[in-house]
Amino acid sequence: MISPPMGALEDAGSKGPGGSGALVLPTVAVLVAVSFVLCMLAATEAHFVPQVADLYVVCQYATSMAEGHPFRYQPGDLPSSGATSLLHTATLALAHAAGARGEGLVAFAILLGAGLFVASVLLARRLARRLAGEAEGWLAGGLVALSGPTAWGFLSGSDVGLFMFLSLWLLDGLVVAHAGGGATSALVAATLLALARPEGLPIGLMIGAGLALGPLRGATGRKRVLPWIPAAAGLGVLALNRAATGAFFGTSVAPKSLLANYGLVHTVALVSDYGVDVLRGILLGFYPSEVPIGGSQGFAPFYFPPLALVLVLVAVATAEKHRRAVGLWLLVVAVIFALVSPNTYLGVHFNRYLMWAFPGLLVLTAVGAGDLARLVAARTERGTSLFRASAALFVLLGLLSTARFAALYGDNAGRIYLQEVATARWVVRSLPSDARLAGLATSIEYLTGLRGMSLHGVTNPALAGNKASEPEADTFEALGRMPPGERPTHLLSSLAAQEAYPAMRELVEGEPLFRTTSLAPDELLVFRMRWDAVGRNRRLYLPDSLEAVRGLREVDSLNVCDAVDESRHAYAFRSELGGQRLSGAVHADLYPASAAAPPERVLDAGRVILGEERFRISASPGRDLVIVLRTAADAEANVLRGEGSGRSRLEILEAGLSVEVNGAPAGRLAFRAAPGWNERAIRIDGRLVTRSPAELRLAGKYASYYYWIFQ
Repeated sequence: MISPPMGALEDAGSKGPGGSGALVLPTVAVLVAVSFVLCMLAATEAHFVPQVADLYVVCQYATSMAEGHPFRYQPGDLPSSGATSLLHTATLALAHAAGARGEGLVAFAILLGAGLFVASVLLARRLARRLAGEAEGWLAGGLVALSGPTAWGFLSGSDVGLFMFLSLWLLDGLVVAHAGGGATSALVAATLLALARPEGLPIGLMIGAGLALGPLRGATGRKRVLPWIPAAAGLGVLALNRAATGAFFGTSVAPKSLLANYGLVHTVALVSDYGVDVLRGILLGFYPSEVPIGGSQGFAPFYFPPLALVLVLVAVATAEKHRRAVGLWLLVVAVIFALVSPNTYLGVHFNRYLMWAFPGLLVLTAVGAGDLARLVAARTERGTSLFRASAALFVLLGLLSTARFAALYGDNAGRIYLQEVATARWVVRSLPSDARLAGLATSIEYLTGLRGMSLHGVTNPALAGNKASEPEADTFEALGRMPPGERPTHLLSSLAAQEAYPAMRELVEGEPLFRTTSLAPDELLVFRMRWDAVGRNRRLYLPDSLEAVRGLREVDSLNVCDAVDESRHAYAFRSELGGQRLSGAVHADLYPASAAAPPERVLDAGRVILGEERFRISASPGRDLVIVLRTAADAEANVLRGEGSGRSRLEILEAGLSVEVNGAPAGRLAFRAAPGWNERAIRIDGRLVTRSPAELRLAGKYASYYYWIFQ
C-alpha cells in the first residue's frame, strides 16, 4: 500500500490509554460479546438459546457423532449430512464427549463463537498492520469489533463464525506467503476452510492454483503437492459424504437451487437484483430495517462503513507489495459469492452465505481509508484529520450497529425460547415417550429426546431431493410412502405452514393440542396426526379403467411428485407457461359414484404439464402395454417468480398428449376431462417395446398425477 512518511498518521493509533493499548481491542470485543449474551439471557430467563433453531439440529448431529453414530441425525436413522459443516459438527461432538450436554452444548457453541470473535478482532488488527500500518490496524480491529451483523454471526454459535475466522486467517496467510514468509499459514487456513463448509472446496482449488502460480511456483519434489492439500481435503469431505450417506453433497444443497426451482430467466432476475443489493449494501453501509434483502427478506443485514466498497477498491488500486495476495482473496470472494447466490435462501440470516467475507472486507476498508488519507496528505496537510474524522464516524456508526444487533440478538433468542423451547417442554410433559414427531416448522428432537423426522428433508434421507418449489407435494407423497409402523404420531407445524399447505390440514385431527404464545406473527402448533387420507391415491377407481386392464398384470407404476419414485424411474419434466415454470401441488377431488361404490375423496400430488414428461418403465419386450393415467379437468400449479410466488389453478378441459416409446411415435390421446378425477388408458403396440427399461416421452397439455403400467 502507499506509505509516504506520515508520522502523525501512524502515531494516531499506535498507543492506547496509559501509553499501551494492547488490551483495548480485545476488551472492546469482550464487552460486545458480553452485551450480546446478556441480551439473550435477559430474553430467555437466563437460558442459553440459539438465534436460529438450526443450531439444535447441529447439536443433535454432534451428539450422535459423539455417541458413535456419525452422519446420523438420531441413532437408527439412515445416514445423512444435514449438519453441513463437518469441522463444526466434529468440534461440538468433542465438546459433548467432554461433558457439554443439553443446554451446555448450546452454551459451548455460543461461547466458542465469542472466542473466535475476539480472536478475529486481534487478527484483523495484525493483518491491517501488515498491509498498511499501526493506525489502520487499530481501525480494522475496531470495525470488526463494532460490526453488528458480524458480531451476530460469531455469537450465533453456527458454523458461520468458524468460517469467518478461517477466511480472515486465510487472507493473513496469503499476505505472509506473497511477502516471502512461507505458505504454511495460508495452507492450514485453506485446508480448515475445506473441512468447514462445501464452499471450502472451490476455495481450496483457487487458493491452490494461486499459490502454485505464485509463492510456491517452481517448487520441486513433494513440495509441488503442497498447494493442492486444501482441495484434496475438500474432495475428501465429498468422498466421506458419499461413502457415509450415498450422496456427495449435503441433503439440503440441491433443493435450495434457484435454477432447479425458478428456471433460468427468474434465476437471472433474482440473482441480478440480489447482486445490486449486495454491492449497494457494501457501498452505503446501511439499509433501512424495513427493506427486504434477497429471497429470504433479510432484516437490515448490512453494516459497513459508508463508501466501504470505494475504500476497498482504493486499497487494491494502491497496493504494491501485497496486491497479488489481496487480489487473490478478493477473487475467491467474488467467485464464491457468485456460486452461492443462486440459492432459494439468498439473504437469509443477515446474508449468512456472504457473511464469511465481512471481516476481511472490513480490514481492507480500514486499509483503504489510510491509503486515501495518505493520498490527500501528499497534496495537503489534511490527511491525518481526514483519517481521524472518518475513523470517528465509522466507530460511531459501528456502535449504533452493534447496539441494534445486540437487541435483535436478544429478540431472536427470546422468540426461540418462547416457541421451540416452550414447545419442547410441553412435548416432554404431555406426550408419551414413544411418540414420533413430524416437523414441518422446526426440529426439537435435541430438546425432547423423542424420535422425530423433518418433513423438509434436511435430516431425513427419505425426503431428500424434495424441491423448494414443491414442498407440499413432496411431503404428502413421502408420508404416503412410509410403512404404518414408522409413521409419525404427531405433527409439529405452524400457523403459516397450515395455511400454505392445505394437504397438511387433511392429515391432522381437529384443533391443535398445543399452541405457543410468543406474540409473534407465526406460532408453533402440535397436532395429533391421522392417516386415512394417505395411500388412497395408489389404486385405480373407475370401472372403465379396471375393465381396460382386466386380465393384465401391473408391471410398473410411477407416482408423480414422489421424489424417490421419480428418481427410480429417471423421471424428468418440462412445463412452462409464458416462461414461468409450473411445479407440482396436491390436488383433492372426488371420484364419481358407481353402482359398486359411493363417491370417494382422494388426495394426490401431481403437475400440470404444458410441455413434456420423460421416464423409464419396466416392461417385457414385444408385449402390448396399457398405460393408465390419473388426470383432472382442473389442477393447481406452484409458480415461483422473482416478484412473488403463489399457487394458480388452471383448467384443462380439452386435454391432449402424444406418446413416444424409445423415441418412436406410439400414438396420441385427446379427451375432454369430466369434473373430478379422471383415468385415461393408452394402449401401446408391443412391437415398439424393444427393450427394458423402456423410455417413455409424453408431450402435450394435460394434468399428470399417477401412471400404472400393465401388460
